[in-house]
Amino acid sequence: MARSSGGPAAVAELRSGQRSRAMLLLRALVDIASAHPALPGPLPPPRDAWHLLVRAERRSPAAVDRLLLHPPVGVWLNRCLRRLRGLESGDGPLWSAVGYLHAVAASAALLAGIDFRGAVPMRDGGVILPALGFARLPDRADVAEVVMTDRKAAVVSGPYAVTLPADFSEEAPGWHGLRRLRGEHRGIVCSPYVDDIDPYRDFLRIRGPQRLTDKERRGWQERFDSAWRLVAQQREVDPRGIGACLSSVVPVPYVAWPEPFSASSPEAYGCVLLGGATDPLTLAAALVHEAQHIKLSALMDLVPLIEQGLEEIHYAPWRLDPRPLRGLFQGVYAFAGVTGFWQDRLRRAGSGPAGDTAAFEFALRRAQTSSGLRTLLDHAELTPMGQEFLHRLEERLAQWLARPVPSVPGRLAADLIEDHRMVHRMRHLRPDPGRLAQWARAWRERSEPPRELPGTSVRPTRTEALTRPALARLRLRDPEEFARLREGGGAGSPDGGDAPDRADLDRAAPDRADPKQAALDRAAPDRAALNRVALDRADLNRAAPDRADLDWAAGDTTAALRRYRGRVAADPDDIAAWAGLALSLPGGPARTALLSHPELVLAVHREVRTAPGTGPDPVALARWIGARTGR
Repeated sequence: MARSSGGPAAVAELRSGQRSRAMLLLRALVDIASAHPALPGPLPPPRDAWHLLVRAERRSPAAVDRLLLHPPVGVWLNRCLRRLRGLESGDGPLWSAVGYLHAVAASAALLAGIDFRGAVPMRDGGVILPALGFARLPDRADVAEVVMTDRKAAVVSGPYAVTLPADFSEEAPGWHGLRRLRGEHRGIVCSPYVDDIDPYRDFLRIRGPQRLTDKERRGWQERFDSAWRLVAQQREVDPRGIGACLSSVVPVPYVAWPEPFSASSPEAYGCVLLGGATDPLTLAAALVHEAQHIKLSALMDLVPLIEQGLEEIHYAPWRLDPRPLRGLFQGVYAFAGVTGFWQDRLRRAGSGPAGDTAAFEFALRRAQTSSGLRTLLDHAELTPMGQEFLHRLEERLAQWLARPVPSVPGRLAADLIEDHRMVHRMRHLRPDPGRLAQWARAWRERSEPPRELPGTSVRPTRTEALTRPALARLRLRDPEEFARLREGGGAGSPDGGDAPDRADLDRAAPDRADPKQAALDRAAPDRAALNRVALDRADLNRAAPDRADLDWAAGDTTAALRRYRGRVAADPDDIAAWAGLALSLPGGPARTALLSHPELVLAVHREVRTAPGTGPDPVALARWIGARTGR
């Protein structure tokens, strides 16, 4: 695994650890729930479900394993335990949430083929049987019964009954079986559930059944099959291990522009959330990315690799918000896998747009991984095993860093690495006010500033999607479409020339937490999904690409510089324009200052502008700071 892979044998060890973990959590839940004064409600005691699980395991250990390792069961276990301990609120009565335990036991008993009769909670117009399916019942009762006699099963509520098919994955009147996707290439198979029914399938929120139509399911199957062929072709990350650890794919309505949404969670071993339709390359890279997260989370449950790691936050080159070191560890491992995937695509693609796209993604992801890895080695408190793990990963990465890439994809990737870092620094770093005031006074008085640079503090703020990565991808993937977009002019931006900056109020985003983002952060150490081939014309039109960004992507730095100066003059707090300015400048003190200390240049500019039109020329200010910080 330390070489960013992990085959079936390694995944089997991880699954064994996850089974043990689930069993411990399940026993803890039974013990706590059995002593809770508000339980069991209208259901039997929790220990009845436990005893049914024991009966099922004696008949068929594989049946209980299937339930213990079913991703929604892991989500439910963690959420329910937090609720029982008063650490989390929940929707609906507590007895119903805990009652999912009876549904788990019923599913295990059905799979084991033992006769039983057990009460289960009803919600969303029916009964969920985890890992099996959903029985719709017109009754409005709170509780139903699951009955198994002579291998014939039914869900019963009052006068209504749903007879379950012998093959639980099939459809039957009132019954929606849990279906699978299937991908196979040269004997390497991946067949996860496509879960559209379980209330705990989406670890970010509880949601009722939302059955995919036949057309939607066929679309998912076609895309998954094409994507799996790409995953199985490469050998940088063992595809058999990926197939072994992907248990379920959950379609979700979340949108993450410009890159498609995907996520995984340590609480849902084997589950990948995917938002919307995407092309096979993007989906394949996302599967590799999330499989890496899944494996590392399971490994870290067994082997401590990092001590603490949630106390301080650092720059993550694949996200604009600061990340804890533990999250950075996850990102490094995930993007190492993605780097390997694109290295394989580069080897296969040859010349032309496909080769340029693969070269760009490979160059971008290896640089991001290298940057994050260096931060971990410099700042994280690693265990001896963690040190060994990262150094082996570093050896693998060194081989990739030595591989040359074509100039245009390489230039675009290198620019975007700088772009991302500058935007992050300007968005989240705040220079010490006292020192900053001295630098501003020195500019006004044309005197020498302090010899020391102002210290900075991290103040996380809102972030926004950048359009330049999408434009870079479009230029490489579809040069003709990019040329048409550029000829159309993009969104207007004024030409700057040497016009003075218009003063403005500081409109930096306030410090406030986004609840949905916080939920995503808790759920997925690094939710970024991937890659990430280019967007279509409609996506770019929604983002209204600016002419300066189009000029930059085309490599016309002269035109880009003029237009970025105009953008900064029109809006001195346009952080993306400041970063574009740096990317378009020729080498020299101004470019050096913006690349190295963009937050200082921006902060001094804010400090010295007092009224419209009085701000300093941004290039002149950057040149002045660069000449003094380089001494």
